[in-house]
Amino acid sequence: MAIVAEILLEDHTLPLVGLANSIPSGEIAVSDSVALEDGHYLLTVRVDDESREAFERGVDAQSEVVDTAEVGQTADGWFYQVTIDSGSDLFASHDPEQFEGVLLDATVTGDGVQESKVFSDYEAFRHLRDRCEIHDIPFELLTIAADPERPGERDTFGLTERQYTALSVAFSRGYYDSLRRMTTQELADELGISAPSASDLLRRAERRLIGQLFGPKQYLNELTH
Repeated sequence: MAIVAEILLEDHTLPLVGLANSIPSGEIAVSDSVALEDGHYLLTVRVDDESREAFERGVDAQSEVVDTAEVGQTADGWFYQVTIDSGSDLFASHDPEQFEGVLLDATVTGDGVQESKVFSDYEAFRHLRDRCEIHDIPFELLTIAADPERPGERDTFGLTERQYTALSVAFSRGYYDSLRRMTTQELADELGISAPSASDLLRRAERRLIGQLFGPKQYLNELTH
């Protein structure tokens, strides 16, 4: 089943992040990204009227920008095509030959790149997270939904709000990585509870997810065989 995930790649060295930080709106919308034969990427981006002049003054000064062309104005703002040097780790981590996700929209801010993507399944989502880790790009899961028709509605998969929050924080901070990057105590501190309570919260959340995946009877059979 396809899922929609909203993620934040929080890295100030990513393409156009420095520029987004310097314009009045603080953000640059990315509507399309195309890999070119010369190894560069062609981005179609949009800025609002208030940010147009600052964008045009600063875009060509960005080290990653190879070329810029104005497309024109619509009711949503000013559109430009910006050619980016593909040497950035962002593009390496999103290799189209390996990555199954489809971009819905992306926004470059002063903090990094926020993306909304459709994945064929959770394995495809995990592949992107792993490649971002390989390229040292901080990866934070903001929301996830199991219904692409309602990407703005988070699917809690039967979890309580506290269980969902605990799992989301633990996952995004590396608690479940093979080389754990977050301890139970650190998770507890972030949630404002004791370490035993955090451990119990995760355990109950994991049990509920497993129960939904296999069903009560099959889950019990898995444990006893």
